[in-house]
Amino acid sequence: MILPSKKLTNSLLRLLVALASFFALTANAVEWPQDASIAVNITFDLDAETLWWDDPDTMTGNPSSISQGSYGPVVAVPKILALLRKHNIRSTFFVPSWVAEEYPDAVLAIVADGHEIGAHGVKHIPPVQLTPDEELEVFAESVRVLTKISGKKPGGYRAPAWAYSDVTLQMAAEQGFLYSSNMMNSDVPYVHADPAGLVELPVSWILDDAPYFWFDESSWNKKIHSAASVKEIWQEEFSAAYDSGGYLDLTMHPQIIGRPARLKMLDEYITWMKGFENVWFATCGEVAGHVRQSHDRSQ
Repeated sequence: MILPSKKLTNSLLRLLVALASFFALTANAVEWPQDASIAVNITFDLDAETLWWDDPDTMTGNPSSISQGSYGPVVAVPKILALLRKHNIRSTFFVPSWVAEEYPDAVLAIVADGHEIGAHGVKHIPPVQLTPDEELEVFAESVRVLTKISGKKPGGYRAPAWAYSDVTLQMAAEQGFLYSSNMMNSDVPYVHADPAGLVELPVSWILDDAPYFWFDESSWNKKIHSAASVKEIWQEEFSAAYDSGGYLDLTMHPQIIGRPARLKMLDEYITWMKGFENVWFATCGEVAGHVRQSHDRSQ
C-alpha cells in the first residue's frame, strides 16, 4: 500500500477547501434576468414623525425630536428623488399611511418618478404590539389610503421595525400582497411555503442606515458613525453578494440618510456599484415578481 505524500495530502486539502468555498458562494446564486450577476433593491422607509412620537395616539412628543421626522418628506425626499433620477434607478418607498395622508405631495412625487409605494403600517406601530383584530384593521387602512393617494394598490409589505407578529405574514398573503420584506433568514429572496406563494425579500440590520446613524436625546451613549465608514461596510456587503450571484436589499430612511454628507455617500456608493458588470437595480416588486415567476415555472 502506497500512502500519499504529505505534500500531496496538503494539496488535496487545499483543493477540498477551495471547492467547499466555491459551493458555499454559489449555493445562494439566483438566476436573474438578462444574466444579471446581482439584484439590488434600494429602499426607503418614509417614517417621518412617527419614529419620534412619545404617544402615537396623540402624536405628541418633544417638538425638537419630532421635527427630525418632517425633515424626511419635506427636505430629504426631493433630494433623494433627484439622486435616483441621476442614476436612472427606480426604488421602493415603504410608507405608513398616516405619513401618506400628512404628506401626499411627497408620495405623489415619488410615484411620478416611477417608484414603487409599499405598505408600512399606519402610524409605524410594530404588529407585535397589536391584537390580530387591530393588525387586520391596520392592514385595511394602510391599503385603502395608499391606494387612494398613489393610485395603485401596494404589492409589498414591510412591518414597522420588522417586528411582525405570528399572524402578520398570513394576513399579508390574505390581503393579496405579492411580497414581504421582513425576514433575516436568507441571503437571497425565496418563496414561503406557508403562507404559500408569498415572496420574501430578506433584510439585514447591517444594510440598514439606522444602526449607524440613529440618534435622539435618549441615546447619548450611542456612537454616530461617519458616512465613509458606513460606505466601506456596505461595499463589503455588496462585493460578497456579487461574488455569490446574490442579492442586496439596502434599507434607508429619508429622515436619516437624507442629511447632506450621507446623501453624498449614497451617491458615491451607487456610482461604485454601477462600476460592476451586470448589476440589476430594480424595485422590490420587480424582484419579487421575477422570483415568483421562476418559482412557479419550477413547480
